[in-house]
Amino acid sequence: MAKKLISATILIVLAEVISLSRTYFTEGTSSLSSFTSGILLGLSIGMEIIGIILLLICIATYDKKGKQ
Repeated sequence: MAKKLISATILIVLAEVISLSRTYFTEGTSSLSSFTSGILLGLSIGMEIIGIILLLICIATYDKKGKQ
């Protein structure tokens, strides 16, 4: 359970860092900056969702492991 919790926390933090770094990589109106912005946005949203799902799994299975 500790590995899942650590992984979830790392994924959520990395997603936030990628989301914030998107502003630095997307300066300008070229097609490359739009592509980079889309890739970074997709990665950050995907990592955030996976981190939240792992966190919810840890919370759901916490009581079951404590009773056994």
